[in-house]
Amino acid sequence: MVRFGMHFSLWGPAWTREAAEVAVPEAARHGLSLIEIPLLAPETIDIPHARALLEAHGLAASASLCLPIDRMATVDPEAAVGFLMPAVEAAYGLGCRYLGGVTYSALGYKSGRPPTEAEYDAIVRALRPVARRCAGLGLTLGLEPCNRYETHLLNTAQQGLALLDRIGEPNLAIHLDTYHMNIEEKGIGNGLRTAGKLAPYIHISESDRGVPGTGTVDWSDVFRTLAEMQFDGDLVIESFVTLPPEIAAALCVWRPVARDRQEVLEQGVPFLKGLAQRHGLLT
Repeated sequence: MVRFGMHFSLWGPAWTREAAEVAVPEAARHGLSLIEIPLLAPETIDIPHARALLEAHGLAASASLCLPIDRMATVDPEAAVGFLMPAVEAAYGLGCRYLGGVTYSALGYKSGRPPTEAEYDAIVRALRPVARRCAGLGLTLGLEPCNRYETHLLNTAQQGLALLDRIGEPNLAIHLDTYHMNIEEKGIGNGLRTAGKLAPYIHISESDRGVPGTGTVDWSDVFRTLAEMQFDGDLVIESFVTLPPEIAAALCVWRPVARDRQEVLEQGVPFLKGLAQRHGLLT
């Protein structure tokens, strides 16, 4: 059955006890099933507190991250592994079944040239042992294709399939995002069909990262295609109301994308859940 979730950036730039105590009950009140926790600094998260809070409100957790620019897989595979492994352990400790995001590079980094075989080989060297550790803990590891302005390495679902095949581990997934697909795919539905069952976790983001239903994403195409695919994974809203300054700079978020989080929760969430119900993805 489809689960709807929300990226924690709706509530705060970093997961803290105080912010979590606002976010988790509010997410539950608005009918969400899952919160995506950023693991840019997993050592700062009070894992027992977070897990108890989530369990008390009946919410699941997923996790995401991007690599620091000095620990990118393409530059230093061993350093990338060193950054990712503690995040894997933290995700497991939080009760997550999924760790995704830009697990192969830094947000906003571009070489200025098309991707090379050497870069992909380095990503394989970094992510293969991480995927194997994830498998041992029951985690799926996702790789998120991003638009051409944020990375030169992975822009489309088809590129994602090729890289998953190259890494060759069975617990890998393509982490699709409608914001990026709206730029890079020849129709979001085509991108979803390309990835198929290898995309069990999808960011559903509006064209301006704001309130779903107020931009240019063809949501009818999105949900019609998901219904055709018999999608039964997680749909996680990513609306960047609050961001750490370095991530806001990497994503080029220079102005508010929504009036406040309530606009996303009270307008965007019902809009998307209504579409899911009309297309038979929710009962």
